[in-house]
Amino acid sequence: MNSDIELALAKDELVFYYQPKISLTSGKVSGAEALIRWIQADGTVKLPNSFIPAAEASGFIKDISLVMCKNLMADLVIIQDLLPEFVMSFNLTAQDFESTALVNCVLDNIANYQLNPKFLQVELTETSLIKGTESVRENVQRLVDAGVSLAMDDFGTGYASIDTLSQWPFSVVKIDQGLIKRMLTSGKSTTIVEASICMAHQLGAKVVAEGVESSQLYEFLLRTGCTDAQGFWLGKPMPLSDLIPFLELDQRWSGMPIGLIHMAQLDHIHWRRSLVAQAMSAAFVAPETTAVIAVTAELNPKKCKLGEWYYGHGQRFRGHAVFDALEKPHQELHEIAQQLVEAVQNEPDREKITTLLRQLTQKSGEVLAILQELENEAILEHGGFIESSFENFATQN
Repeated sequence: MNSDIELALAKDELVFYYQPKISLTSGKVSGAEALIRWIQADGTVKLPNSFIPAAEASGFIKDISLVMCKNLMADLVIIQDLLPEFVMSFNLTAQDFESTALVNCVLDNIANYQLNPKFLQVELTETSLIKGTESVRENVQRLVDAGVSLAMDDFGTGYASIDTLSQWPFSVVKIDQGLIKRMLTSGKSTTIVEASICMAHQLGAKVVAEGVESSQLYEFLLRTGCTDAQGFWLGKPMPLSDLIPFLELDQRWSGMPIGLIHMAQLDHIHWRRSLVAQAMSAAFVAPETTAVIAVTAELNPKKCKLGEWYYGHGQRFRGHAVFDALEKPHQELHEIAQQLVEAVQNEPDREKITTLLRQLTQKSGEVLAILQELENEAILEHGGFIESSFENFATQN
């Protein structure tokens, strides 16, 4: 088998097909995943599961990755002439990082083509990393330090995905297509997907849903805060010659980021609770203790998670009266928070601190009420309720 693959590689029979990814924020193509294919002399297209496992078992996968890396970079240059913000992701294994060869290849091509590394994304599975050596970790970190993002592929299928996520510099989580597809029939799968999206959001990671093969799944993910999606319903893997006209069509999918409004509410609640807990611990700690309790909650209204959403993806709603009404109370909220922190840091006046805590809570309620109203109106504008096939998710399995 390896001799056949080696010959195919030399004859340029191994090529990339590209499956589009759609931003659930803008409704536009945001990038693609590069998927290897073996186009045999008779035109037969062989999928990777028919030859990649053998290449991995023998170690020949490293040779394939080196050659295909160069081809990928050249294709990306062509694609970015059409879409400068296009993000290309490609799959590698821990074996590829056992030496510096692959990392050097990626970095050299970034320099040669003058590519921005933030538009490159390496996908690794948890399984491939569990047995990773220290050299693997160091080489992965070299790419991340250079600006290339790292995505955990097939999230939800490993034995310790959350633990692995915490130990490696992942900035993207790709939810396994099996979980996504089972949402149509399994309430448990739906709960796992929703929890995974929420967890990734709290970690500051983007979330890509694989296996989106119906409008029902797409609409549901739109409401959960998922950031990107891919699947046959959105676009099948295609050669570069087909991808270019696909991109030139400039298609639009629904891009009403309703789920991110809900995430903004959760972010704000988490921020408020953290601030209150820290302030109370610092102000009302027993005098005899020598512990110093710092207040670490973000006080800049543009840098807290709610502020990042408002001045980032939230600008999709600018001009909407409810959205525009959020800015002032949010800024006033942070002014109260600043006063609270200053009161805690100075000679603690418990009565003053209690008054500020009440003001903070009241202003927080005002902010949350506006966010809830915005979410409700966005749902109505987008077309109302979630498809009927999702109505019984809570009662299924």
